[in-house]
Amino acid sequence: MSRTVIVTGGTGALGTRVVDAFLEAGDRVVVPWIVPKERERLLAHAGSAVEAGRLELVEADVAEGSGAEAVAAAAGEARVLINGVGGFGGGTAVDETDLELWDRMFRMNVRTAVAMCRAVVPGMRARGAGSIVNVASQAAPGRPPGLAAYAASKDAVIVLTETLQKEVVTAGIRVNAVSPGTIDTPANREAMPDADRSSWTPPERIAGVMRWLASDAAATVRGAVIPV
Repeated sequence: MSRTVIVTGGTGALGTRVVDAFLEAGDRVVVPWIVPKERERLLAHAGSAVEAGRLELVEADVAEGSGAEAVAAAAGEARVLINGVGGFGGGTAVDETDLELWDRMFRMNVRTAVAMCRAVVPGMRARGAGSIVNVASQAAPGRPPGLAAYAASKDAVIVLTETLQKEVVTAGIRVNAVSPGTIDTPANREAMPDADRSSWTPPERIAGVMRWLASDAAATVRGAVIPV
């Protein structure tokens, strides 16, 4: 049965593969955007799905409550929320890291997920069904030196996942997260040209786990943080 799936961050390297995964499953997908060139890239990649009415792009900043509400309204009865929007920053010691970086990491990685959950969970409660998948990171449990702001923000995503699941456990809603390591994207290849990529994860593999977590096959999986 076709569902409506919200994929935030759906214009990025990982997000595009997540969009592909749900379109291949026969779902309708709603993707918010704020950067025009990223919107154009997704249109070039999946324009036929837009023409068929199976992919809808909504201009909205999901770090703001009004933007998140606009996406939820466009989606209507969203059965799945993928909180894929996020960002990376770091590389310096805590005493050398600007406070602005801390603000940026928590705005991109945590505030966006919280805003979307606030917008979507009431409807899921009313329908007695829904699946939310967040994106954490293996940097959270790893606590690598120089990445405190990023790791702390992804740790907060794990806390959000586990706490929200306890709050909605009787409402028919499942909340889980994936925890990737380094993702094999063009940006990461450009940033780390000499790195050993043998342990990097292709984004489509991560997307496949997300689609599984949102499926009936994972109906008994709740509050999990799955390394990918």
